[in-house]
Amino acid sequence: MAGLNSTKDLPYYDLKNVWPLNYYLFEQWNVNALLVNGSLGMTMLLFGIASILVITPILTYKYGKRWYCSWVCGCGGLAETAGDSFRQLSDKSTGAWKIERWLVHSVLVFAVISTVGIVHSYLPKDNIYKIWEDGAVVKQYETFFTQSNFLILVGVGLTIIFALIWIFRRNELKQDARYGAIGFLFTILAFIGIHFMAGTDNLFFFNHGAVKSAYGFLIGAVFSGVIGTGFYPILGNRAWCRFGCPMAAILGLQQRLFSKFRITTNGGQCISCGNCSTYCEMGIDVRSYAQKGENIVRASCVGCGICSAVCPRGVLKLENGPLEGRINSEAVLLGQEPDLMELLSNNKK
Repeated sequence: MAGLNSTKDLPYYDLKNVWPLNYYLFEQWNVNALLVNGSLGMTMLLFGIASILVITPILTYKYGKRWYCSWVCGCGGLAETAGDSFRQLSDKSTGAWKIERWLVHSVLVFAVISTVGIVHSYLPKDNIYKIWEDGAVVKQYETFFTQSNFLILVGVGLTIIFALIWIFRRNELKQDARYGAIGFLFTILAFIGIHFMAGTDNLFFFNHGAVKSAYGFLIGAVFSGVIGTGFYPILGNRAWCRFGCPMAAILGLQQRLFSKFRITTNGGQCISCGNCSTYCEMGIDVRSYAQKGENIVRASCVGCGICSAVCPRGVLKLENGPLEGRINSEAVLLGQEPDLMELLSNNKK
C-alpha cells in the first residue's frame, strides 16, 4: 500500500510500521509531505500518533505484545519462517537476559532522544509553521507546537508516565529497572532544563542530522538487518527482537505492567523435559517457571505459543485474565533449575 501511494503522488505511509520502528514518521520531510496532502495526509499523521498513544496500548492490554510481534511485524514473520530452524540457538542464560534488558531499552532511549531532537530542530520558535519548497513558502500553519511548548510537553508526558508506573506498578519492576527508569527520566529532564537555560539551538548538544544518520545506519541497517537476520545461525532467529527492537521494548513494558496476557503453568504436571526452554526463540527458561507453577509474564515473550505446542503434558497455556494475581511469584529463577523440595518447604511456612 505504501509503494502504491508513492506511485500515485500520494503521501508515503506504511501502516504496519509504528514509531519507533517507523523512525522517519516525525522527520521534517515526511511531516511536510503529509501536511501538503490535505485531509488524507493529516489523517495519516494523526493515525501514526494514535497508533503510538491509543491503538498500541489497547491491543497490548488485550492480547499482549503478540498482536504485533507475532501477527503484524515483518521482522517477526521472517524470524518465524526463514529463521524457524534456528530458534533453539537462543541463549537462555541469566547473563544473556541481563544484556537483553539493558541493550534493548538503551536502543529505545536512543530512539526517543533522536526523535525529540529531530522534531525540535524543525519546529518554529513562534507559532507559525512554514513549509518551504524551492526557497519559497508554499504553506504555513498556525500551531501550538513551538520548540518550547514541545519540550514542555515531552517533559510533562515522561514525568506523568514515570509517576503512574512508580505509583501503581513499582513492585513489578526489578531493582535495576527502577534505577534505569529514574536515571533515564532525570537525564532527559536535565538536558531539557539545560537547553532552556543555555538557549542553544541543538537540543542535547549534538547535531541531530548526524544522530538521525547514525540511528538509521547502526540500528536500522546494521542491527536489524546484518546482525538481526544474518546472525540467525549464531544468535537464534529473534536476536533483533530480543536485543535491539525499540518497538519490542515499548510493547514489552506494556505487556509486563498492564496486560491481561500471560502463559499459565500447571507445575504438578511438569516432567522437566526441557522442550519448552529449548524451543523458546526469545531465550526464556520456560521450564523454570513451569516447575514452580508460576505464570510466565515476561516483557520479552512474543506469545508465539511454541512452548505450549511442544509440551508433552499440556502444562502451558496462553491465556487472558484479570490483572490481579497475574504475577504470582516475586522470585524468578532464570537459566537454572529450582530446588523443588526447597520451594515446597518455603510454601509451607
